[in-house]
Amino acid sequence: MFIPPGFDTALALEAADLVKQAYDQYFANKQGQPWNLQGNYENLALLSAKPDGFFAHIEPFGFVARNKATGTVFVTYRGTVSPEDWLSNITFPQVPFHDQWGSVEKGFSELYVQTSASVTNAVKHSGAAKVVVTGHSLGSSLATLATADLVINGVIPSMYNFASPRAGDPDFARKLQASVPALWRVVNTEDIVTTVPLATAAFASDIKSLSAYGLLHALNKLNFMHVGLPVSFTVNHGSIVDNHKMDTYKAALLG
Repeated sequence: MFIPPGFDTALALEAADLVKQAYDQYFANKQGQPWNLQGNYENLALLSAKPDGFFAHIEPFGFVARNKATGTVFVTYRGTVSPEDWLSNITFPQVPFHDQWGSVEKGFSELYVQTSASVTNAVKHSGAAKVVVTGHSLGSSLATLATADLVINGVIPSMYNFASPRAGDPDFARKLQASVPALWRVVNTEDIVTTVPLATAAFASDIKSLSAYGLLHALNKLNFMHVGLPVSFTVNHGSIVDNHKMDTYKAALLG
């Protein structure tokens, strides 16, 4: 893995460990077991949302926590686990994200808005000088929207995302990149999740109306753009799931 200037590997590893705890939070809840944040952290807020779907119910998606030693506040989201989570991943049409902030994927937006007040209230009341937003997979997309939401609410965080899909259109991506100096996107080049949604389904700008891809573009208005500077590595474990796992990303950070 090439580490670009400004990328804080130690901070990324701390964020990765917290994301893994967000997965533990989900599975503990599913099994009806108690869950407590491990380590020298103060839990400031729990983040829950109800995905789309007839059988969906409210799920824990992460938390806002403060490192008691450093004072850094982490907004943390886990990735896709339930079948209903997958529906949010493939709800490709876009919806507006605040005034003059472009548009974002509908499924991501519908999940994020359910956690928005908890995130902004916890961060602003924490008084923290340093805020880090992080997530894995679907959680990276929610973290991206949380980063933008915090900016709109007067907080400039850093973002350390893992295996992020594209979350919004070029207007959204450019606005966020112009607003936050430290936007990092750790990506395995062999992880297919980081390639969706498609940037655009248009086959070519001059013939898209004549192509099947053009029809898809017309139906779904696909026009997405990644956010943040990529910090990439290349690992192929022979399966889509293994190439995408949080453990694969953490191992790459550890070298």
